[in-house]
Amino acid sequence: MNVPATSEEKPLQQLPQKVMLNLLQSIPGWTIIHEDSMDKLMRSFTFENFSQVLAFTKLIEKLANKENHHPVVKSSWRKVTIYWWTHAIQGIQEKDFQMAESCIGLYEKILKEEDLWG
Repeated sequence: MNVPATSEEKPLQQLPQKVMLNLLQSIPGWTIIHEDSMDKLMRSFTFENFSQVLAFTKLIEKLANKENHHPVVKSSWRKVTIYWWTHAIQGIQEKDFQMAESCIGLYEKILKEEDLWG
């Protein structure tokens, strides 16, 4: 995904629907949902065991703290569901797509290192 990262501070605003749908094509498995009167990015990730769930959740925590952008994370025995949106604008901005893309990489990391979590 080529979401431009700039050092300039831009005013926060929700992306237009057309832009969101275009960016959505580059983050497989993610969907846009409308919940609590706002748009959010959502995806569920499945795992072989609870150790992988916890390891993935911990990686999401580290990412969120590093970027100072925090999702809603719902964990259960073999599944983690993540919701990204920007609270300040009550909608989706570029940063949310960047964070969703990062989650895909973290998920792949957990799956590749399955022997560490099993």
